[in-house]
Amino acid sequence: MSRNNVNAAAAEEPAVKAHKTPFRVILFQSFKGWMFVLPAVLLMCLFTFYPIINAFVGAFKQNYLALNDTFDGWGFENFIRVLAGDTGTGGANFVQCLVNTMVFTFISVPVSTLLALLISVALNNIKRLQKFYQSVLFLPYLTNALAMGAVFATFFTVIGTRNNVETVGLVNNVLSIFGLAPANPGYIDWIGVRSPTWELWNLTIPWAKYIVVIVYEIWSGLPFKILILFSALQSVNKQYYDAAKVDGASKSTILWKITTPLISPMISYLLITGLMGGMKQYSAVVGLFGQDMGGDYQVGTMVGYIYQYVENGFTGYAFAGSLLLFAIIMVFTIINLRVSKKRVHY
Repeated sequence: MSRNNVNAAAAEEPAVKAHKTPFRVILFQSFKGWMFVLPAVLLMCLFTFYPIINAFVGAFKQNYLALNDTFDGWGFENFIRVLAGDTGTGGANFVQCLVNTMVFTFISVPVSTLLALLISVALNNIKRLQKFYQSVLFLPYLTNALAMGAVFATFFTVIGTRNNVETVGLVNNVLSIFGLAPANPGYIDWIGVRSPTWELWNLTIPWAKYIVVIVYEIWSGLPFKILILFSALQSVNKQYYDAAKVDGASKSTILWKITTPLISPMISYLLITGLMGGMKQYSAVVGLFGQDMGGDYQVGTMVGYIYQYVENGFTGYAFAGSLLLFAIIMVFTIINLRVSKKRVHY
């Protein structure tokens, strides 16, 4: 055998040996890997997969009572009663809660994302006080939602009475300065039982309470969005801006034609996650209006609707409502992803 053939055989020998790893070694190595992830898998099975499967099964148990573990056969009665608002237990109405949730979500999420984009661009051009402003704008994100809601409510609510004169919040004081407050009683009851409403078919539209929730949602959602978009702006290649300035592009053109497309993946991410978070809103509304969500769930959300039936023991209706919420979120997420394929540039 020539020297070249010997060298070639020697070079191929390690590769041949590598393919002959004993099966027990491979099994042991995979076993070690599974042992590392076993705690996370067990927790996911216990707190994620089991509740999901249990909800799917329980939603089709008619008149299901979890406390007694009794039900009257299988069928779609839970879904029919939930959609018709005829559960016979009182309290929240599914369509009312769905409309409330969609109004809060589809107004607050786009508006807060747009404001976060403009603020992030402004912060990107402020060098000296950049860190200070970042800290101030991020503070609401670190505060408990219930505490923020309770404090935020004082801006709108009637604070108290002094010398038989009601003391109103900051918003009503500003409206009265500009002559926008109603003559009687002299203020808008944004949060209380006298809050103005519109009637639309069988729905109640408490527009004043809607405004309070939407303003709160925009304000509380800004910090995280600003952080994400500001970080995305740091990675934009400055050569694009230099070329645009040479061509004489205006600031608005640079913002909408260069900056926005370059950070569109982050904008898409914020819209999708904001949509999911908005459809699951609960704690902020409780902080603003209390456990009954504005009185008999007038501004109740979908999660509040589900919690009501869980607390009262009617888990069949809660499971049906949760599956309907899941389906609605999935539909809007898929639509958002389809739109993003045409608008998002990677």
